Amino acid sequence: MILLLAAVLALGVAAVLSASLFRHGHAARIIVIGGLAAAAIAGGALAWRVLWGLEVLDFIRPWLVPGAVFHLGIDSLSACFLLLVLIVGGCAGVYGEGYIAASHGHVPAIPARFFFLVLMASMALLVGARSAILFMVAWETMALAAFGLVSCEHGKPEVRKAGFLYLLCTHIGSLCLLALFALLGRNAGSLEFSAFAAAPALPAAQRTAVFVLALVGFGMKAGFMPLHIWLQEAHPAAPSHASAAMSGVMIEMGLYGLMRLLALLGPVSMPAAIFLVALGLVTAVFGIMFAMVQRDFKRLLAYSSIENIGIILTGVGLGCCGLASGSPSLALLGFSGAILHTINHGLFKSLLFLSAGAIYQAVGTRDIEACGGLQKSMPWTCGLTAIGAAAICGLPPLNGFTGEWLIYSWLLRPDIGHGMRFAALAAAILGVVGAFAVVAFSKCYGLTCLGQPRSEAARNAKEPSWIMLGPMALLAALCAIIGVFPAPALYVAFAAAGNVARLARPAVSSGLDEWSRLLGVVGLLGAGVCALSALLWSLRRSLLRRRGVAAGPTWGCGFTAPTARMQYSGASYPVPVTRVFTALLATQEEVHPPLGYWPVKASFASRTPDPALERWLPVLVAKCEDWLSVPRRLQHGRLQLYLLYVSAFLVVILLWKL
Repeated sequence: MILLLAAVLALGVAAVLSASLFRHGHAARIIVIGGLAAAAIAGGALAWRVLWGLEVLDFIRPWLVPGAVFHLGIDSLSACFLLLVLIVGGCAGVYGEGYIAASHGHVPAIPARFFFLVLMASMALLVGARSAILFMVAWETMALAAFGLVSCEHGKPEVRKAGFLYLLCTHIGSLCLLALFALLGRNAGSLEFSAFAAAPALPAAQRTAVFVLALVGFGMKAGFMPLHIWLQEAHPAAPSHASAAMSGVMIEMGLYGLMRLLALLGPVSMPAAIFLVALGLVTAVFGIMFAMVQRDFKRLLAYSSIENIGIILTGVGLGCCGLASGSPSLALLGFSGAILHTINHGLFKSLLFLSAGAIYQAVGTRDIEACGGLQKSMPWTCGLTAIGAAAICGLPPLNGFTGEWLIYSWLLRPDIGHGMRFAALAAAILGVVGAFAVVAFSKCYGLTCLGQPRSEAARNAKEPSWIMLGPMALLAALCAIIGVFPAPALYVAFAAAGNVARLARPAVSSGLDEWSRLLGVVGLLGAGVCALSALLWSLRRSLLRRRGVAAGPTWGCGFTAPTARMQYSGASYPVPVTRVFTALLATQEEVHPPLGYWPVKASFASRTPDPALERWLPVLVAKCEDWLSVPRRLQHGRLQLYLLYVSAFLVVILLWKL
């Protein structure tokens, strides 16, 4: 456990020193990268020891907090998430140094470095916390560090709005978690996680309250529908390396908290498990539907994160269904699929956010309709973006396929009894989600990297520095390696899933061997197809070099002078799909058609508002204002009455203690 403390300390010291040496940019850069490297070495060694030795390590020391101890622990579930924090955080942190330097002062270096390192340290501490008090300290530190990152460019009104919305939502979630731990602590007589696990079962009403509080508290961080309202606003506002860490790791901390609670309290009821599956499917469907209609690159990725969180929650719900039905193999398969997809999402989503940052700095906008043709001027960035886009669509032989296939396999099992119809419906919905993901990311990649440049900035775009390309290449390589050779990632996921499902090592090993062989064969076949395609492309290219090849523009539909404006737009590309779901998306269109024989002006504009943010939230805020209008009268500005309130409260406390 000293290694975990060393990792947290290295990140904390690097945060303080990088802020102190803000006048010495080169020294601060070395300190940040050195702190990330030291944390990766220490934390990676600890995770390796726990995962491959299947040990459970504890560290208990006295603490200054009355009635509490400083209790850290690492098991396979913690080690899995710790690895994800260190890999994604390390890549994003190194990339961030190049991103800050290339921003020429638009991204303030001091808060960007300081809050990023504090965010990494708090997440590393969070996965090791074994008491409710330490967990909440790490949770709140993580929340405030993320707020600092979202608000880095606070001179912009949209950034201030996103920061306030995030802060409001994260503290609503924190209040729910405080109530959750208060209920569990009262029942257990202690705020230690071990006491929660050993405590007698809660009454039915309190179990329901715990379930709801956990869903809201952890779901607010993860982005379950309709608790996602902060996510699509905060990610575009933050610097791209911070967005990568927040989407690739931080929102997964909500899922970690939910799975940690399941590991402590045991299985939920079958209706609760089915509700988790249904909530996951709804989150996935609406997340990817809103992703399809976005023009902002990072906003599209944020909605895609909501979709993937929904897929992961579906896997968690399927694991709970397995536990509720008394089937350890189904429980292991569901939780393994959820955890493996969590790992995969952390890798390909952080890669895509880093790619979005490189494109933003090259073009100066996040609007994909102002890009186009970047494949020629930014081949490395666009190639890595293509890998991330293919991975997030679940295409073999990349890593996105492996986790989703485990979840599909659960739904297609013949031994799930009376749940066959529900499973078939869920499998069909996930299939639709996968198809929508292909539409969203073919649009994103095609409009950004292919075709003709749509602006002068896109025509003059240049590749970023290698300090930015290097972390992107590493993440892309991990996406490919896990897809082709999935056995190590499967081992990590199954070990962590066994911890959640409380299964012994033999049960975990038997399931692992079966799926390692199957997915290994699929990965190798996919890699073979890719290699054959590359060989044929190389052969074609070499043959064409020997003969004269004329190049000309593609057919322009009869226009004598086609322009870049005649290409597909972000709104027109997904229309064949979005027209079917007009009632759900509620897209608003403003059309001014051409009039007369010699039309001079015509325009079309469309907008798809998020109903949770723009319709439901204002109503909820108005209701809250009505409810608070009475107690608001107590805030009148008279100091004497405020002192009377304090005195009366003290008297009540003293009388209660007598």
